[in-house]
Amino acid sequence: MSTVTARECAASWGVSPARARRILAPLPPAGRDLATGAMLYDREMADAARAAMPGQGKRTDLPAQP
Repeated sequence: MSTVTARECAASWGVSPARARRILAPLPPAGRDLATGAMLYDREMADAARAAMPGQGKRTDLPAQP
């Protein structure tokens, strides 16, 4: 089992560390990094959580462009 921290996920996904922590929040941590104290997550579960996130959405308050 490969584990990653929220910071590592943020770097690979191209998002901020705060956003990565929000994506990873529902997942159970697999442990803690002894050097930094950061929570560790299973890489496959983390990638699945990222894939399950909805997209940016679209503005519905603007008129449609022809």
